[in-house]
Amino acid sequence: MQTSTYLIFIAGALIFTFSYLFLGRYFFKIVELKNDSVTYESAKEALNRIATWTTWLTGLQTASIAAMGFLFKSHTNQNTQIFGFFTLLFFGLSIILSTWLLSSLPSIQQRLIDSKDPDPRNDIYMMTIFSYIPLKLGRFSGLVHTYFLFGVISFASFIFQILTHP
Repeated sequence: MQTSTYLIFIAGALIFTFSYLFLGRYFFKIVELKNDSVTYESAKEALNRIATWTTWLTGLQTASIAAMGFLFKSHTNQNTQIFGFFTLLFFGLSIILSTWLLSSLPSIQQRLIDSKDPDPRNDIYMMTIFSYIPLKLGRFSGLVHTYFLFGVISFASFIFQILTHP
C-alpha cells in the first residue's frame, strides 16, 4: 500500500473514534438506558477489576507489538506489511485509549457515593470518565475492547502470513 492509503486508514480510524465517543449522547437519547443500583464497595471493586484488566490488556498489546518487530525483520511480503500496519493501528489506538481509561479511574472513584445502600449514581459504566469530559466509561471501555479485538484479528493474520509464506 502507498503512504497515502495508510494515512487514509489512520484518519478513518480517528474519525470513527471521535464519532463513536462524542455521538454517544445522541445514542443514549434514542435508547433509554437506566443506571443500575450499585453499592459503594461493589463499584470500588469493579473499578479495581477494570484497572487490572486494562493494565494486562496494555501489556499484552505491547508484547505483541514487540514480537511483531522481531518477526518482521525476516518477513517483508506485502500482506505481512498490511496486517502489521493494521495490528499497529488497532493496538496503538487501544493502548492510547487504555492510558486515558486508567487515568480516569481515580476521578470516577472520587465521585462515588459512599453508602451501604445501593445507589444508581454508583453505576460506574454510566459515569463520565472525568467530571469535565462528557464520555461515559462504558462507551469508552467498549471502544478500547473493540480496537483490541481488531488488533488481535490483525495480529493473527500477521502471524498466519508469516507461517504460510516463509
